[in-house]
Amino acid sequence: CMRTHSIHLWRSVGRRLRYNAAMRRLLLVLIHIAVLAVALLAACAPVRSTTARDPSPQPQAPPALPMTLTIWHSWSGARLDALNTLARSYEQANPDTRIRLESQPVTDIIGVYSRSVADGAAPQVLMTLGRYVGDLAERQAIAPLNDVLPEEALRPLAPAALDSARVGDQLYAAPLAYEGLVLFYDRRRTAAPPATIEQAIALNAPLRNEPPETRPWSLGYYLSLETTLPYLYGVGGAVLDEQGQPVFADAGREATLRWLEWLKSLQSNPDVIASYDYSVVDAAIQEGRVWSAIDWSYRRGAYAQIWGADAVGIAPLPALAAEAPPRSLIVADVLYLNPVASAEQRAAAQAFARYMIAASSQEVLLTRGGLLPAHSEVPLPDDLAEVRAALNEAQGLSGALTAPGVWRPLNDMFRSVISNAAPISEAVDAAGASLRRSSP
Repeated sequence: CMRTHSIHLWRSVGRRLRYNAAMRRLLLVLIHIAVLAVALLAACAPVRSTTARDPSPQPQAPPALPMTLTIWHSWSGARLDALNTLARSYEQANPDTRIRLESQPVTDIIGVYSRSVADGAAPQVLMTLGRYVGDLAERQAIAPLNDVLPEEALRPLAPAALDSARVGDQLYAAPLAYEGLVLFYDRRRTAAPPATIEQAIALNAPLRNEPPETRPWSLGYYLSLETTLPYLYGVGGAVLDEQGQPVFADAGREATLRWLEWLKSLQSNPDVIASYDYSVVDAAIQEGRVWSAIDWSYRRGAYAQIWGADAVGIAPLPALAAEAPPRSLIVADVLYLNPVASAEQRAAAQAFARYMIAASSQEVLLTRGGLLPAHSEVPLPDDLAEVRAALNEAQGLSGALTAPGVWRPLNDMFRSVISNAAPISEAVDAAGASLRRSSP
């Protein structure tokens, strides 16, 4: 019985040992499977950088700032309003450009600008009168524009306005608007505009027996070189010959003498108020005692206030003789470009110049600024249409004419005669001597 029990006991122990061994083998297999699975998962996982990351956002390059185009001008009132409107419209169409308008005193703008070009502080654009083109070109303070403004953009512009922007064959400015010398006359005093100086002077003939203190003047005339120069051409004279050389004091001396003698006769005519003192002439006009006047076309508003808008007539300058009409002068408002600006600024200034002479911009100068636009295709109201017609044969105050070497002796001669500082022949001879000294 004991033996049988021992046999069963050993058999039970053997079975347990075999069971435990099997379990150990199973456990080892499961461990190997788990290790293999972990290894496979590690192999399939994406490779991660061991470099520490900065949680803050990376800085971005700052956006490029708009380029600023600085424009010096002397405009005010409605003209400045028109310019500001155009500048803001240009910015909207060109968001990479900002326009800075800086007002400068008209009496100092040329001198300050010229000095600023020399020291690198000048604006990229200068807006002022075209009469300074010769002086500025001589100082090399403005950039030539022949290759900047295309012919198709210049073709619609008034020829005399373009003449005001040239020195010889070179264009140095973009003409924006212009004014010229015209005859203003009171329509209530005559049925037709005076065609000659004699007709203008005869306007007050019915009232010449009235006392001098109440008698009206037939003609008012502020005597300056610019306002009287058309009549040098009217007597057959000239300042320059076809080659651009001054001739008024030598080859054209006789015509210059006749011109100056005629101006002196106007000063002594009791039916004409003609003076080199502007305030004297203007006071007579403001009193309503002048029935016609040779004046700049921009003054049409002043005459409308004095005579009434319906009474203002505008005509070409009256001739000294029917066969020799004078050629009126045009003075243009122009846009000059700085020749020493950076390439980027120069390109922006050139684009702005092209924008300003386009028909749409020229229409803004008319409607908001009351200016006579240089663009001849812009429709005009009646008063400005009369002005444009009166200036149809006008000539520009060109750069060759206003160059300091010509203009200074010409103006000195004129002023000394009109102010009675020197006899006519002596003043002309002095101008000739000045020209000879300054010639190369």
